[in-house]
Amino acid sequence: MSVTTRLLPVAAAAALAVAVLVPGAAAAAPGPAAPPAGAAASGSTAPRSVVDGPIPAPGLVSTRNVLPGLAKATDQGPAPGNAPMHVMVTLQRPDVAGEEAALAAQQNGKAAPLSVGAFVDRFGVPARTADAAKAWLSSTGMHVVSVSAARDQIAADGPADAVSQLFATPLHGFDSPDGKFLANTADPQLPGNLGITNVVGLNTLQQMHTPHPLPQGPLQSTCLPGACTGGTTPADLWSVYEQPPTHTGSGQRVAIFGNGRTDGVISDLRAFEDRFRLGHPPVTVKHPAGDTDFSDDSGHTEWNIDTQASHGMAPGIGGMDLYFGTDLSDADVARTFSQFTDDQDSPRQASASFGECEQVPVVSGVLNNPITNPQPAPPVAQGLGNNLDTTLTAITRQAALEGKTIFSSTGDTGSSCPVASLPVVGAGNGVLNQGVPITNSPASLPYVVGVGGTVLYTDGRGGRAREYGWTHGGGGTALFTPAPAYQQGTPGLNLPCVTAPTSVCRGIPDVAAQSGDVLGNGYDIVSDGKFSDGGGGGTSLSSPLWAGMWARIQSASSAGGGLGFANFDLYRVGKDPATYARDFHDISSTDVRSGLPSTNGAYPSLPGWDYQTGWGVPRVAGLMCDVAKAC
Repeated sequence: MSVTTRLLPVAAAAALAVAVLVPGAAAAAPGPAAPPAGAAASGSTAPRSVVDGPIPAPGLVSTRNVLPGLAKATDQGPAPGNAPMHVMVTLQRPDVAGEEAALAAQQNGKAAPLSVGAFVDRFGVPARTADAAKAWLSSTGMHVVSVSAARDQIAADGPADAVSQLFATPLHGFDSPDGKFLANTADPQLPGNLGITNVVGLNTLQQMHTPHPLPQGPLQSTCLPGACTGGTTPADLWSVYEQPPTHTGSGQRVAIFGNGRTDGVISDLRAFEDRFRLGHPPVTVKHPAGDTDFSDDSGHTEWNIDTQASHGMAPGIGGMDLYFGTDLSDADVARTFSQFTDDQDSPRQASASFGECEQVPVVSGVLNNPITNPQPAPPVAQGLGNNLDTTLTAITRQAALEGKTIFSSTGDTGSSCPVASLPVVGAGNGVLNQGVPITNSPASLPYVVGVGGTVLYTDGRGGRAREYGWTHGGGGTALFTPAPAYQQGTPGLNLPCVTAPTSVCRGIPDVAAQSGDVLGNGYDIVSDGKFSDGGGGGTSLSSPLWAGMWARIQSASSAGGGLGFANFDLYRVGKDPATYARDFHDISSTDVRSGLPSTNGAYPSLPGWDYQTGWGVPRVAGLMCDVAKAC
């Protein structure tokens, strides 16, 4: 593969910050339809759910939720009335401040994770509010297929004409080089009495993307003077990342998020296990309610990497749960995440190796700014319209309160996000820095562990010869999300938020692990029944490696795997000089090919935490000692 890296100076982020605040620029998307009489102005915020007293009389509010760049596609006219649509409506939970206080108590070691039932009792949406929302969703013929345990996420299916009528917005068909899709052409109208904070699924274009498969490299056993190249085995990483044989994941399970077919993934996992003399723990497949078509096999190699990397790092796990939807559309990803969060018996760690650009607020200037519109401009497939983050933030905050950790790859487009869907690099997440200083979601969400990538050369004797940050590993500042409490005060975290310049924004990655590169470095997997030397790579390898290693750390805990959300502990030991060197191997070296400091485009690897590799790669024995108290 020919790879072009587009370097972007850190100053570009500051330029974007200025551009966002410049008024007067017109968005590319069509303007909102005039709201019905009595409706609130466009952009109004719906009130919270009502805890006490009767449900107030409804009043419509308009929310900005139209694809940016829609005018670049060819409008084919009204969508077929019977075209199937899948939506997710998010209701405001009534005590977000209480949730944050409970998280702070867990972070400070003063409270234990909550069960799903305890979370629902303390923070769930009142049943009467959810019932009213269900009745509204059903009023035009939509079918409610699931309601989350906390009653804040309601999934509904129905034909396009029912969706159009319900949200008072036309739905049209569009054609573009990225394919045919349906989308609303005006801002949806919502009842103001239900506390609806988000709607996902009003278009069929937006979706998460798995990374483009990397080329196969030579065997890691191919040793040059001082270093070996190619694919690492599980045993290589047990040694390099200092994983003691006394704790291998017993009593733990790992969850993998994905979509489509699973039969081939499971058979390849069994072949991988046999090759490396691992056991055959049970694999359970779980599908969201309402999903029926699981024929898509396009992500087969990715799910092979996820399952084989996580089990390779935790050979003693008791099982693996595959949370697989029909596709990676925003609405279906939301359903899958919600299912995991609501599952009382779900694993305590999960991996999501896919992503799209973080949510960009609809602020004058941002959509027409040249930084966020690379040339030549992609027709429509700009992830900058993503509005899934509002929903996933609520879902992942609940997961963190329940002591569950979702690891997510930061992407393979360097200090950029996959705005463009280009044939040469695959579906929006190929090895190409696309020049837009926006991070990948869900890795950038506050209650997800974002995992970056490194290139690892072993010495042929179980040790590390060299490890440095991968040039295309995702990372940077989440320009619109303030740093969560656990990340505040981290040395090296210093870039301000666009919309709150006095606040430092969230930075990713949090940690890193081997991703390999496109030339001669990766992880050995089995795919389509055939052994692939170094065939697993990208940060979609790094994320499941960490999920497996965290399962291993949890298995060492006397709390029986109840360590809670991983970032609480990872930042606690990372900030303390007395534990940092014992728990992490710092990545601050140079790129051996160029001789220059390792960088992902805008951010170099530096001592301590940085925007390319986070805290660095793990020393698992040290983490077991300082986090699990198994010294």
